[in-house]
Amino acid sequence: FKADHEHILADYNFQPGTLVLICNTRIEKELDHKSRSQFLGPMVVVTHTARGSYVIANLDGAILKACIAQFCIYLYVRECP
Repeated sequence: FKADHEHILADYNFQPGTLVLICNTRIEKELDHKSRSQFLGPMVVVTHTARGSYVIANLDGAILKACIAQFCIYLYVRECP
């Protein structure tokens, strides 16, 4: 499986200070999910826990209460105009 899909699979190991987006999975179950934003962010990675989740902070430095699972985090890529 890994050999066939290695171009799709990515194992990100986000370092502290990396800008990321958080996928809002709760929206997928709502009726108006197509018109609402699916991602929160950009946000900053504070640390990586031993169980694989991440501690995330807003850009103003306020840390989120809950740890975020690894599958909900995507790398934030800025587009240059």
